[in-house]
This record gives sequence, structure tokens and C-alpha cells, in this order.
Amino acid sequence: MTLRPLGFYFYQVLLVAMALGVASPALARTMENDPAGFYGIKWGSDVTDLPGLVKVDTDRNVETYMVQSPSPAIEGIPVDSIKLTTINGKLAQVAIRYHGDSTHQSLLKYLESKYGDIELPPGSMMRGLSQHYSWRGTETVISVTYREFRQQGYVFVESRILAPRFLDSISEHSF
Repeated sequence: MTLRPLGFYFYQVLLVAMALGVASPALARTMENDPAGFYGIKWGSDVTDLPGLVKVDTDRNVETYMVQSPSPAIEGIPVDSIKLTTINGKLAQVAIRYHGDSTHQSLLKYLESKYGDIELPPGSMMRGLSQHYSWRGTETVISVTYREFRQQGYVFVESRILAPRFLDSISEHSF
């Protein structure tokens, strides 16, 4: 029988603990008030004529527009950018990029007040290097991903019907 130094076992335990603690589990919550769109713009709407949007990307039947504002915000919470993506001319997804722990906490607080509290399963962690939260409604899914190390976060607000069509628009040779 080979005896290994105590440090060997310490590093094994540390590695397992880190693997379990690095990513918070996906915390899904049923949405209390499905917005059926974003800020009053219903899923499937044509956004080409909306003021304050600039087209930033086009790929076959997918177009992405960015909110042109020197200081974009969600309910008074400053964010880095807000992008609206359409498929076949219909609004399907909104992507919000932000940074900073205080912005992250403010956005979570706003989303919880609007769509319901985050329910933590037993043994889960509220903090970690990678945090994931989501709310699912009948028409909308809202997902939050926050990378604590870089203090970078994303909120995706998506149509449950239209957003999956993005996969249909990707060429089988894309990956």
C-alpha cells in the first residue's frame, strides 16, 4: 500500500469543492406576470420602424438592432447595451449586457419584484463564479447569467416560440 502525502488528499478535496462551488445551479422560477414581449413590444412585432434602434447585424433572416442611447437603462438601472434580435422580421429576443455587482444585484431585485422571487433549492448557493437564474412564463423566458470574476452579466428575454427558430437559421456547417 502506497501512502500519499496529506497534501495530495487536500488538493483532491479542494478540487471537488471548487467544481461544486464554481457554478451556481440553474435556478428556474415560474414567471408571475409574463410580459409577452419587451417593454410593451410584443413578440413577433416588426421593430424596423421603432425610434432609437440601429441595425448592427444581419445574417440571412436574422437581424440585430441596438438601442442607441448614450446611457441605456432598464427601469433606471444603467446597462452597457440592449440588443433586439428578430427572425424573419419578428421580434424574438432581447439581450442586455451589463457589468458590476451593484448593477447585477439591482437587476435581480427588479426582476424578482416584477416576475417573482428566486427559489433556491436546498443546498444551492446564491453566489459563485458563475450564477444563473431564470423565469419561465407561457410566452417568455428570462435568463440571467453573471460571471462574478469578470463582473460581467447578461439578461436574455426571449420568446418561447420564436427564439428556438434561431437554430433553424444556423447552417449545419456553422459549427
